[in-house]
Amino acid sequence: MEIPVRCRRMVMAGLAGVAWLLLVAPAASQTNSPDLKLLISVDQQILVEPYPVRIALHIHNASSHTLWLYRRAKGKVPPVERPFEENRPVETTGGSTVEVNLQPADPKAAQAAVSAAEVKVLEYVGLPKPKLVKLAAGEDYDERSIVHWQPALAEGQQPLWGKYRLAVTYGASFSTAADFQKDLGATLWQGEVPSNTLEVELRPATPNAVGTVAGTAVGPDLQPRAGIRVSLSDDHEQLIQQEITGADGTYSFDHLTPGLYWVTGRREAAWEDTATFHHVEVTAATPKVGDQLVLYPPEIYQAAKLRHKPVLFKVVDPAGNPVAKVMLDATWSDGTVLDDVKATTENDGLAVMELLPGRNFVTLKQHGCRDQEERADVAPGEGADSFKLSLECAKK
Repeated sequence: MEIPVRCRRMVMAGLAGVAWLLLVAPAASQTNSPDLKLLISVDQQILVEPYPVRIALHIHNASSHTLWLYRRAKGKVPPVERPFEENRPVETTGGSTVEVNLQPADPKAAQAAVSAAEVKVLEYVGLPKPKLVKLAAGEDYDERSIVHWQPALAEGQQPLWGKYRLAVTYGASFSTAADFQKDLGATLWQGEVPSNTLEVELRPATPNAVGTVAGTAVGPDLQPRAGIRVSLSDDHEQLIQQEITGADGTYSFDHLTPGLYWVTGRREAAWEDTATFHHVEVTAATPKVGDQLVLYPPEIYQAAKLRHKPVLFKVVDPAGNPVAKVMLDATWSDGTVLDDVKATTENDGLAVMELLPGRNFVTLKQHGCRDQEERADVAPGEGADSFKLSLECAKK
């Protein structure tokens, strides 16, 4: 893959002291998008179990027009089929994804592998906060992914340690992308783009890494809870591992060195903040630590505790021309929580906001004009929404 000169210079200037190696071989063939170029780097080339690899995604807009990207990217998983519900409102879908490929660099090791290396993209510990990122032509954008890995296995389930090739495919897909283009003239980027390939070395845990933190996620009734995303972070809140509990509610993290750790749990599908956390300590004297996460029903009184959805607005005059410097003031309330979000349109008439799904009342304000009231019904579901509003009193 040819990386633009500007992107190469940007990465080299911004990665002083970071270990990374660009190989000539490109990533495996994918459905490529000519709009984006992707260069990856890692903070460390030597990876010791169980610590994850932290991958920096350096994305360059190689097109001649502005693109909108969705952050943060998640691991790529198969779509979930939901049973039909007659009165269920239409939900939007979409998001950006990171797919990681990890292969033994030595052909003999690759041939000896009976199972492939496993990789899992870890997610944000707290309540997800998705956003739309505006990327003008020729501009660059950086994002980080934290990836937990396990080496390939040879006969007898023996781990194959040593050098591996690491590559990433960044992708995105949205059910609303056509609406963005048709109604707003804005491009919500979709497609797939492969990265360069790096060489990393996988090593087993150190001899003193014999600690284990294990426990159960339960509800207020102390019964096990499935679908809880449990995260393990070090004392500096650096994410190490993650699991999603099954029917028995259990989780377990091993190969830990002595030290302090944070254990955090949140309901995977919740749109409100359900996080609970514990501080635990692994020592040489007590290497095995038992833990229990009790998830109580959340009491939400602040909008910040609810998951918002990225929404792109375009304000035009009666002739359809974009209007700049219009302030948008969006309010949402369920009788208990009040949300008030503000943004101002740019020269292209666009403004991005993070709003709560449901009925939002939007006031358009421009100097010299009477305030104009509009309504934006933000659909439930993943991805992003868009609205085009006509300002009746548009200054020339």
